[in-house]
Amino acid sequence: MSKRNETHMNYPYVKASPQHRLAGLALDAVLMTVTFYIGYIVWSLIIWGQGQTPGKQILRMRVYASENLKPATWSHMAVRQFLIPLTISLAGLVPLLLASTDGDLTDITYIVIVLLYFATLVFQLVDAFWILKGDDRRRITDIWAKTDVLNECVENKLIFANSEVNQSSP
Repeated sequence: MSKRNETHMNYPYVKASPQHRLAGLALDAVLMTVTFYIGYIVWSLIIWGQGQTPGKQILRMRVYASENLKPATWSHMAVRQFLIPLTISLAGLVPLLLASTDGDLTDITYIVIVLLYFATLVFQLVDAFWILKGDDRRRITDIWAKTDVLNECVENKLIFANSEVNQSSP
């Protein structure tokens, strides 16, 4: 595994491991259920400005914008956590809504609707487990939103090694 993929040289922390990321997704799912979504949504709206979700906050992870190497802003998190998943979900929900409003659909139409719905579910699972692919440790959503998730428990030794080399140079 190359150091380049483990963490960006200029990030203050290393990228979160796939296990850490999956634990964050699982914790977010549990928190959504326990708080009946309402508490989770309120909590999320408050901490998105810090580049976190409730699960990431508990597990000390933070989303960083890969373009400026800083924690994601509230609007960046809204795109990453809400708009991208909403767009993907609509691909499966719109056909279901159309099917429930029009009783004159053919069997082929029902098959297409069911296939689109399951394709959406499969995509969401693939997105969640995409972090296991290769060394990049990014979901498809991370790639589209241009973000990385960092583990704030582990400092990036590369950035400190480079700053020491730069300070010792005349």
